Amino acid sequence: MKMINTIYRVALFSVSVLPVLSCNKFLDEMPDSRTELDTPEKISQILVSAYTDLLPVTLQELRSDNVVDYGNNIDVYQAIFDQVYRCTDVTGESFDSPTELWNRAYNSIASANHALQAIEDMGNPESLNPQKGEALLCRAYGHFIIVNTFCQAYNAESSETDLGIPYVTEPETTVYVDYTRGSVANVYARIAEDIEAGYPLIDDTAYDQVKWHFNSAAAAAFAAQFYLYYGDYEKSIDYATAAIGDDPTGVFRNWSLYTGTSSDEYANTFASAEEAANFMLQSSNSLYARYMFGRYIVTQQHLENNIFSMTPWGHISNTDYGVTYYTMSRSYFSPKFNEYFIYSDIVVGIGQPYIVYVVFSAEKTMIDRAEANVLAGNYEAAVRDLNYFYASLGLTGSCTLEQISDFYADPESEDDDLYNILTLAPKGMTLTEGTEVNMIRACLHARRIMTVHEGTRLQDLKRYGVAYTHEIDGEAPVNLQPYDPRLAVQLPNAVVSAGLEPNPTE
Repeated sequence: MKMINTIYRVALFSVSVLPVLSCNKFLDEMPDSRTELDTPEKISQILVSAYTDLLPVTLQELRSDNVVDYGNNIDVYQAIFDQVYRCTDVTGESFDSPTELWNRAYNSIASANHALQAIEDMGNPESLNPQKGEALLCRAYGHFIIVNTFCQAYNAESSETDLGIPYVTEPETTVYVDYTRGSVANVYARIAEDIEAGYPLIDDTAYDQVKWHFNSAAAAAFAAQFYLYYGDYEKSIDYATAAIGDDPTGVFRNWSLYTGTSSDEYANTFASAEEAANFMLQSSNSLYARYMFGRYIVTQQHLENNIFSMTPWGHISNTDYGVTYYTMSRSYFSPKFNEYFIYSDIVVGIGQPYIVYVVFSAEKTMIDRAEANVLAGNYEAAVRDLNYFYASLGLTGSCTLEQISDFYADPESEDDDLYNILTLAPKGMTLTEGTEVNMIRACLHARRIMTVHEGTRLQDLKRYGVAYTHEIDGEAPVNLQPYDPRLAVQLPNAVVSAGLEPNPTE
């Protein structure tokens, strides 16, 4: 996807930026020129804006246990990084803020709704089924982003009463519409409806640049992740298999090609549309690529002892995947993100920072299927999936169910965190101690290894009720308990002022 005619690549330390101060209010601006969507080409064009150009990576990764405080003598770099790590309300409306995420996600949903209305006005012809399917998937995914950021994790116990977010299905024709939040359960039910209606209509031949749209593999990967969260494990397995096949080895990355590359080469390859493992890419208007140079980072000790702790297959540091991690000053990182700075005025030196994010990939979908197989009682299938995954990283020895379960059994040791042996306390789900719990630990560890820096870890902590602590140099630590209210990002002030109920604080 070409964002503008000219993109200037810049060194991260020398970027000069002008923070965006949004004056948008909650869904209070009617989209431009959408009353003239009277051709298939115009509908396809408006669907480009149905993909939000801001993702919640900063709000989720720095709130998780993947990062640590390096010390109060280090500049936090951006105030939002400090607020997110401390799990306090995020103020301001600059890059990566809740206000920006909320506005942009709902603007993308508005684009999807205008496309759907235009298709209906044209008589719902079969020729527009690909656009209709894409619009439905975009609407579902936009709400999926918002509900998982601003609400508690879906669970069968409390989601009927947990505050949700407005599920918007009509194009806005007035300046202000009175919305209510509803429940998380209601939002998930509506997402499921849109996925089931949209998925059969997806047609890869409708796209010039397939990896920047909800192609069939991306749509299936999204459905697999959604149904895993929703608790429909058989559907999750079926959709994951539709995306990656029974044996996914042919679509995994070849990590040996990443070794010996520069960080720029790595990032460009990792987020390339030519990479078979990448199902869908999105650009995100974000400062996130800079967080690794600030106070809250992944240190060498934290990476090797916690994130990359020993597995039954061996230690990740010794694999093709592990050796691709870089060190810069105090930070250890996988260079998954390059910042692309798009100048609005190159003379003055102002513009917008962007990253390219791999939304869905073969590896992430593989781990989703492994977890769904565990929860469906298909332990041997989960073992097979995990063996596939670790082999793709360069650990070629296969493990048995007994070996994996024994490794992740609770040794009643003070060093449990070093082996990712988490205490799980999920709502609305009864996990059986022993094989089931141990295999879930194995899946969560695999996902943590694969998705470090990507923001996914927080969702696992939320879904499984994992308690964890953010240590703060010279101050009291931030202790987060299962289903802690702070795990749901507080709604933007403007949204609350407009009448939506804020998240509870206790």
